[in-house]
Amino acid sequence: MLLRVADHLYWMGRYIERMENTARAIEVTYQASLLPVALSADREWEGLLAMVGQREDFFARYGSPSAAKVLRFMSIDLENPVSLLSSLRAARENGRSVNGNLSPEMWESLNATWLDLREVDEDRLLSAGVIPFLERVKEGTYLLRGILHSTLSQEEVLRPIDLGTFLERADHTIRILRARYACLLQQGKREADYYSWLAILRSVGAAAAYRRLYRDLITPGRVAELLILREEIPCSLHACMDRVNDLLRPLSGGIGPEAVRLAADLHFLLHDGRIRKTLQYHLHDYLIDFTGALGRLSAKIGEGFRGEACA
Repeated sequence: MLLRVADHLYWMGRYIERMENTARAIEVTYQASLLPVALSADREWEGLLAMVGQREDFFARYGSPSAAKVLRFMSIDLENPVSLLSSLRAARENGRSVNGNLSPEMWESLNATWLDLREVDEDRLLSAGVIPFLERVKEGTYLLRGILHSTLSQEEVLRPIDLGTFLERADHTIRILRARYACLLQQGKREADYYSWLAILRSVGAAAAYRRLYRDLITPGRVAELLILREEIPCSLHACMDRVNDLLRPLSGGIGPEAVRLAADLHFLLHDGRIRKTLQYHLHDYLIDFTGALGRLSAKIGEGFRGEACA
């Protein structure tokens, strides 16, 4: 497979995963802003903008945040590169560039999802309800992912898509942890603390998994353990980096060995025997180091896919 084709498949996988993650983050923020324990609804929205790295762009174009303005910016504003519609448009454009490598069902579903959601404007978004719209987005990503794995049997096509999926998932989990790490340091029993810890779990779709594993009160130490170390949780950094390592090795002949080495270094950060003590006392530093290493890995994979043919 040409690296140019693999690059489009990789980014299609990333953008589909980003749609689901962004929809979940908007939903959790929206619901948190309605709670009576929320200190400030505007602060919740501002936190979301900071988490996705678009705070400055938003303030420059919209001014002070409000629910209606942030919902428009994060959902349907095509000038915002991380909005739901921007991610969907980018996924479709990448898919269209290589639609000969996709199944007809995959391309038709991706195109239909775009045609359906691009019709949503601000009035319809607010009048029809934010949650139903976000549910449509999430269901669209579930459908696309299911069609991918039920209609594509070629490993060489699925590999770059899955690589993009798991790298994007790891990026989302680390962003959520960094955005809300301060509440993971709280050991109090305030109602607001409980909702903050629950918001972290729901932002990555891990609330049900937490209850199955721990069957007890939510504690910050267990939340950090679940999202960083538990390999059986699909959104955990451990699970994502396991998959990234497996998917990268067969591509090393094409994109070069440096990406494989960087992925192995990240893997080591999750298997260091001192990690539990590190998370207990140096969580913030750990998250910063992991974020930097993940960014270097992502950049190196991007450079590799812009190179020559895969082995």
